[in-house]
Amino acid sequence: MANKVRGQIAAKFQGEKINLVLSTNSICELEDATDQGIDEFLEKFMPGKKVRMKDLRLMFWALMLDERPGATIAEAGALIDELRGDHDRIMTQAILAAFPDAEGDTSGK
Repeated sequence: MANKVRGQIAAKFQGEKINLVLSTNSICELEDATDQGIDEFLEKFMPGKKVRMKDLRLMFWALMLDERPGATIAEAGALIDELRGDHDRIMTQAILAAFPDAEGDTSGK
């Protein structure tokens, strides 16, 4: 079962439940894979930006890593396909859970 307090978002993948989470370790793996800081990488997903599928796939790969450390980029693509359009909601929830202080913060601080 997903634990939202720990930032876990439940999804189905290959007939099983998987908990997706953007943890410190998965963020570090994502930064290594992209050679970008997390803030720079997440800017690609801001409203009005055209997201590259390669970046979306990398994000879901990172989300899978805590529960499946051996997850591949191809498996992340398959997960996106299985989510059938629900990937935006799941990704947004995972990002907000990873950075709870940013949720609803419009103060610019």
